[in-house]
Amino acid sequence: MNSTAQIDVPRRSDDVSDLINRFPGGYWKYDIKDFVLLVNPYFPPQAFLDELKDALPRLITCYPSPNVQMLQLLADAVKIPAHNLVICNGVAELIPILLGRLGMRIAVPVPTFNPYETTALPGRLSRFILPPPDFELDVHGYAAFARANGVDGAVVISPNNPTSRAVPYADLLYLAAALRDQQQLLLIDESFIEFSEVGRSASLENHLLEFPNVIVLKSLGKIYGTCGLRLGYAASSNAQTMNEVRAALPAWNVNTFAEFFLSKLPHLAQAAKQSWIRVGSDRDKLYADLRSIDGMRVLKPDANFVFCELPPHFPDGDVIASKLLKDRRILIRHNGGKTLQNGKRFLRIASRTEDDNRLLVEALKVISD
Repeated sequence: MNSTAQIDVPRRSDDVSDLINRFPGGYWKYDIKDFVLLVNPYFPPQAFLDELKDALPRLITCYPSPNVQMLQLLADAVKIPAHNLVICNGVAELIPILLGRLGMRIAVPVPTFNPYETTALPGRLSRFILPPPDFELDVHGYAAFARANGVDGAVVISPNNPTSRAVPYADLLYLAAALRDQQQLLLIDESFIEFSEVGRSASLENHLLEFPNVIVLKSLGKIYGTCGLRLGYAASSNAQTMNEVRAALPAWNVNTFAEFFLSKLPHLAQAAKQSWIRVGSDRDKLYADLRSIDGMRVLKPDANFVFCELPPHFPDGDVIASKLLKDRRILIRHNGGKTLQNGKRFLRIASRTEDDNRLLVEALKVISD
């Protein structure tokens, strides 16, 4: 008798609603339009995919290169010295190290990306509530909150997930300086910054030497459309913290497919910039179309997704999500699982292509009829 534990994985397209509740991700197996995963639909280019296909037999049978070589590939791609970088299997690999293994006491503005809350150790999380209706971060209030709560570090996501709002550049510089003076870290997740109007020119990566208390976290899957590669990094001039993070990582934490991608990335820079412009154009059109729905309140987005509050006459987000999935094979996410009052009244909608976005807006308008 086979004693191996069996996992009941949904296999038919009719079971997608169960998959959403129990198995986030893996949506490629299903015939749906996915407005949940925050990915660039216009990158990587077909020429790279063809190269990857040709290289597949070699890549799948080989170990990746040593970490020091991986770091140099990353440094060449992101234009940051290798000694200021840690490469990771997605930012999700770093969060448990920073907040769990290193035991940081942290402040987190909410609503936010859930792992920053759920990974903190018991008694080491202080939530800073972003006030509705705009959910903007008051950096002066946040710095004071961090000081009053005696945290080791304060988290910021800019543009924020789920609100898609960026913290103004001048505000980030103020916050970095205030926390430095208070001997506190600033953990800033900039995974969506390339989709914003100012882009990387407003990144704190440009100020690593000035602010050794800053640790920039970056998922590359969002901006490059390669979430399946699970590739990201941390950047900082804080040698002590970076060495502690490196020591907690396995020797081979990034696979050969991600290494191959990094080796090609410097040659794809212009195509990437063009894709970000195209994503921004589609997102802005989606924002305008959502605003055309009577009673829908939509925040102006800076990332590749849109955050909106449902009109009073609409059902809750879980009802809408279930109906769209059943009737239209459209997958959306409400915010009932966030630290957010009445979270089911809010949707976070990933921008896909212009045609896909139009289909979603039309489906939402039908629900309102």
